[in-house]
Amino acid sequence: MRFVCALVQERGVAVDTAAGYFSATQGWHSRVHGVKLAGGLKLERLPQMLKGLRRIVPQLGPKIRRGLAPQALRRAMDMLLDPANPEHANMRAALATAFLGLLRGEEFAIDAAKVWHSADRLNRADIVELTLERVVIMMHPCKNMKVLSGKTVPLVIGAGGMFIDAVAEITNMLKVDPAAGFSRRQVPLFRVPATNGSITKEAVHRIVKELMIVVGENPTHFGTHSLRIGGATALFAAGADPTVIRTMGRWSSDIYRLYVRACFERCCDWTKAAGSTAVTDVVVEFDEVEAY
Repeated sequence: MRFVCALVQERGVAVDTAAGYFSATQGWHSRVHGVKLAGGLKLERLPQMLKGLRRIVPQLGPKIRRGLAPQALRRAMDMLLDPANPEHANMRAALATAFLGLLRGEEFAIDAAKVWHSADRLNRADIVELTLERVVIMMHPCKNMKVLSGKTVPLVIGAGGMFIDAVAEITNMLKVDPAAGFSRRQVPLFRVPATNGSITKEAVHRIVKELMIVVGENPTHFGTHSLRIGGATALFAAGADPTVIRTMGRWSSDIYRLYVRACFERCCDWTKAAGSTAVTDVVVEFDEVEAY
């Protein structure tokens, strides 16, 4: 209890965050030592203390995170990112793929402090099909199914989106940045041509804010996750029901693979629709993606 209080009162950690830290420590202790903290005693007073802290410590509301609208993203990319520039072409392809594929930042970019490995991250050899109609990229299962190994999940994106077309952007990227001299497996799917390093989540976060500035939006409302939120919102606006959106977002990779196997063409249709649907703030954002 003193530890949790110190986190809140001395370190300025939010009450719910401090509770999460304690819960994580409790789980770690149980896994490593076979018994929970305090010898497994039921800590009945801790929840009551947290309840009291929530009353006396001001709590900030959830951070605003809006989804990117397809038409705004396209206009901003055309203003700021030159498709003939190899570095810009990689970023355009990354943004379009993340938007239509409902990708988490970790799935298409890397933390600046981490080292890129082809087995763990997307590389250009993972593009198993690229036609005028669609692109298919093999990727790892979703984050809650790490027990499954290998790139076993096909990410299917249809071509022809009026505003966002990942197939066209990837095709252009491979044309202006062929990565000559490297094997496809050695090349990050979305790379910095000067170093052959993967684009980073920090770079994506920064460019998303810059893109929103040029179209007159408040950059503090947007980040890397805005791509996933925006893609889900566009699907909703295009008529997809929540079950389809959850499936397309790979909340459960085994269900997604079954869906793709049975509805390959439908998957292409939905992504094309998402890339062609104008979205405004009147359309309710599919906020559930914020938690995943």
